[in-house]
Amino acid sequence: MFTTPSISGETIQKLLYLLRPYLQDEGERKAYLFRALGFETVDRLNLVWKQPTNTFIPELLKELVNFGEIVPGQPALCTLLEVIRKEVGVDVQSEIDKLIFQIKQELNTLEPNHLWQDVQTFKGHSELIRSVAISPDGQILVSGSIDQTIKLWNLATGKLLYTLEGHSSAVLSVAFHPDGKTLAGGSNLAVGDGNLKLWDVKTGTLQRVLDQGLINFRVSCVTFSPDGQTLATGNIDATIKLWKLSSGKLYRTLKGHGWDVASVAFSRDGRLLVSGGFDGAIKIWNWRTGELLHTLNRPSPSNIIGSLVSWFDSSVGAIYSVAISPDGQMIASAGSDQLIILWNSGTGKLVRTLTEHSGSVFAVAFSPKGKFLASGGKDNTVRIWNYQTGELLQTLEHFGLVHCLAFSPDGETLASGSEDTTIKVWRINNS
Repeated sequence: MFTTPSISGETIQKLLYLLRPYLQDEGERKAYLFRALGFETVDRLNLVWKQPTNTFIPELLKELVNFGEIVPGQPALCTLLEVIRKEVGVDVQSEIDKLIFQIKQELNTLEPNHLWQDVQTFKGHSELIRSVAISPDGQILVSGSIDQTIKLWNLATGKLLYTLEGHSSAVLSVAFHPDGKTLAGGSNLAVGDGNLKLWDVKTGTLQRVLDQGLINFRVSCVTFSPDGQTLATGNIDATIKLWKLSSGKLYRTLKGHGWDVASVAFSRDGRLLVSGGFDGAIKIWNWRTGELLHTLNRPSPSNIIGSLVSWFDSSVGAIYSVAISPDGQMIASAGSDQLIILWNSGTGKLVRTLTEHSGSVFAVAFSPKGKFLASGGKDNTVRIWNYQTGELLQTLEHFGLVHCLAFSPDGETLASGSEDTTIKVWRINNS
């Protein structure tokens, strides 16, 4: 067995086991290598194609490690693994992702280990923070609390700009319109008034109440479509409601969950809407047509009886938060029992599970840029992950459980809201 000072013997053994099924004969070997590296690069490698597999693979590894990087930060060996990754199942993909990270770590080609630093703490709410959001221009932070108020803060200075007191119960969710001029707030219960309200960000005045009625029950979550024309809400009656902003009218109701819809998220391209509920289901919708595309985490109920069964079935726990990666390819879900699960949005298949939190996870958020996924949980921590490899990069501390998270549009700032009544602002150190 050959050894090299560049990658460890343990990594070599894993590579031998992984690559053996795919490099059995000369045809397979050339096909994978030509696709990964190109003809000119392969011709520069000192390879004897017609060798036993257990001889060929060690020689190949040695040649690829000695060759170095195809482009800065991308070793030739990792490029080969990524080509193979496209043709294997989810379990093998997970192993390949771990190996790629391990190889880059051992060859010192990883990007710098950017660390998130606690730069500011906002204090002003009297009870736990349930929702935070950062404006599209990155200048304003908004927070919604059980204390029935919404607060707008200058993100750079921490100065409190407005306190909005128009909700008559706990504020559970807040969201900025894509133009940054309007803020939506959803609350727990309203009698004689609505609990879905739109506010003017510049003046702090109430613009419109969308759901006026004698009694309005919980609006658990709110989010705007990327084109700014629709507001989606998740509700205690197990529905997702779509509101047309131009008229303020409800124009579609999506049904399929068996219990409270706790989280909704649009894909960046506006094609998909993802929802997660207390019934333990994650659902992917074509919201423009109302078509349910996939149900993840539990069988899809085909009728009202199935929905009621899922209501009382707590075997998979509740889903508290869902998020979609910037490229729309991956969904993250967080919940009471299953912690964090990453799913392929196209196929609905499970990609990997992240289990380092102890206890329930209440929030997940993808950074708009890079490979970061943030999560917040009952264990009083915010955790930062490389969601492409599953590696835990950093653990950040609160003094209470973490209910909500929001990245700034440039991905450089992260806000977290906690049961300790504070909002912490974290910024990445790029040095």
